[in-house]
Amino acid sequence: MGNILMLISSFCFAISSYFGRIVSTTTNMSSTITSFCRFLLGTILIGGYLLYKKQSFKANNYKTIFYRVITNCASIVIFAWSLNYATITNANMLNMLYPVFVIILAPLISKERIKNSTYIYLILVVIGSYAISNPSFDNINIGDLGALFTAIVTALSVFALKKAIEYDDANLVLFYVMLVGTIIDIPLVYKDLLNFDTSGLFPVFMSAATGVLAQLTQIWSYKTLDSATGSLISSSRIIMSAIIGYLLLDEPLNFRIILGIILVTISLVGVSGYIEKVRSRTKHNEDIV
Repeated sequence: MGNILMLISSFCFAISSYFGRIVSTTTNMSSTITSFCRFLLGTILIGGYLLYKKQSFKANNYKTIFYRVITNCASIVIFAWSLNYATITNANMLNMLYPVFVIILAPLISKERIKNSTYIYLILVVIGSYAISNPSFDNINIGDLGALFTAIVTALSVFALKKAIEYDDANLVLFYVMLVGTIIDIPLVYKDLLNFDTSGLFPVFMSAATGVLAQLTQIWSYKTLDSATGSLISSSRIIMSAIIGYLLLDEPLNFRIILGIILVTISLVGVSGYIEKVRSRTKHNEDIV
């Protein structure tokens, strides 16, 4: 079930990014307004749900929630800032390298045992991501470095999430992320709020709503997924974004991109355990015969 939830999360993140792109290209507002609205909508919905359930807002372990809130909000804010200097291609590709850092850090931080096959799938994800994004690194600028830094922060955020939900309900953890994110975003979007372009109301709302759903399904998925597997499955967002871009934004879908999608798909099938299950089932049938 965790695998399915993470795939749903990746799809929602891809859709949220699509509507964010629509906001930035068809209105006079920055796409940062969509992250603020996502935080605000999430605070209202999740806070309302907790009140309806009469669930306490008191956390069992504020320390672990604090780590999740700081790392998650920082990754989003820094990524948005990096887009002021880096291309969208470079920024997204560098940010989606966070599974690399998760797998590297997992044995050190969470003491999780990583299968040798996972490293092979990791290499395929990196190669596939590079092929799809086809970034240009002729001139490394501060925006590229900022986007790369978000990959590290996002990796730390994954570990923080895994630890936080050991002590507190996932919805409570997400509520505090949304609440603090809303407050942090205010200084960054106050000009857009004062001069809100009503023509962008629908895409802003859709980006916010799908963003909230993406974070909800992501946090639920980590109840059963380990950090490395969850991070690799989340790479499916690259495939979904490529397809959405081709169908809805007339972006190219050439051989290089298709090859990248195939490589990422192979790694996702492998990390899901499907290949091992088929191999085990085949061996079992052979032994019976």
